[in-house]
Amino acid sequence: MLKSTATIAALMLAATAIAQNGPAPGGGLPSAEQIFAFMDADKDGFIAKDEAKGPMAQHFDHVDGDKDGKISADELKTAMAAMQPPEPPQGESEGDGE
Repeated sequence: MLKSTATIAALMLAATAIAQNGPAPGGGLPSAEQIFAFMDADKDGFIAKDEAKGPMAQHFDHVDGDKDGKISADELKTAMAAMQPPEPPQGESEGDGE
């Protein structure tokens, strides 16, 4: 649990740092694609440890799911999906309208 909490915090802080360099479309946090555009300096489709910045660099090993020394788009998307709050259960309403 602590590991996933640290990963979530790192991604939120990294996304916030990127957002400070320019707004994300529609406001809010940047997408995985925007994070890649910002951090993938050599444009090889991976974020290497030396390319990671800020909190992402500190928690690099937690996001690097397959431990190959680089973060793929899928690994970043998986970690970012863990940041999303759970969706409410389907079929439940906030009242019966009466």
